[in-house]
Amino acid sequence: MKELGKKSWLAIVLFSLCGQVAWTIENMLFNVFIQNEFNATLNDIALMVSASAISATLTTLFMGAYSDKIGKRKIFICGGYILWGLSIMAFALLKVENLSKIFGQTINAFALGVGLTIGFDCLMTFFGSTANDAAFNAWLTDSTDDTNRGSAEGINSMMPLVAILVVFGGFMFIPKEGNPTYWPTVFTIIGLAVLAIGII
Repeated sequence: MKELGKKSWLAIVLFSLCGQVAWTIENMLFNVFIQNEFNATLNDIALMVSASAISATLTTLFMGAYSDKIGKRKIFICGGYILWGLSIMAFALLKVENLSKIFGQTINAFALGVGLTIGFDCLMTFFGSTANDAAFNAWLTDSTDDTNRGSAEGINSMMPLVAILVVFGGFMFIPKEGNPTYWPTVFTIIGLAVLAIGII
């Protein structure tokens, strides 16, 4: 019988919740962000979703196998969450004004913003899938047995719903319409939370 201590149960709750909050941001808000900020078309959004899905699938398969080979889940989970948090925070810098200042007025900041958002999304997905989908879920299986796996998986399975409540309940108090700091605030808060979980 594999006993799970209080630290293990706390880790399951924190990693599950924070990971699903980050995925909720990507799955439900990125398409709104890229459209609002850079006037992205439906084709741009479809490309972003497809590229992210491919990145997630390949990352989970290959990094999951690699973490099996190395056998040190903690490095992949904690390091992955730290890099995941930093990559989410990077989206706070993606604004037309910032791109115009850096690359000059001659460049199409909107087209560049769409391309960078898709690229950053794939990078963020790589870190997130490595940390959460590949390493954390494997650790969850490694650390439990028939006596407690159901409870641990139950916590993990309910977190996507809890994450939706956290995201839409927590950020509904931040004014969105006409607020230029809305997206930077959202990405910074979520990024810092994911980063902090990785460090803790």
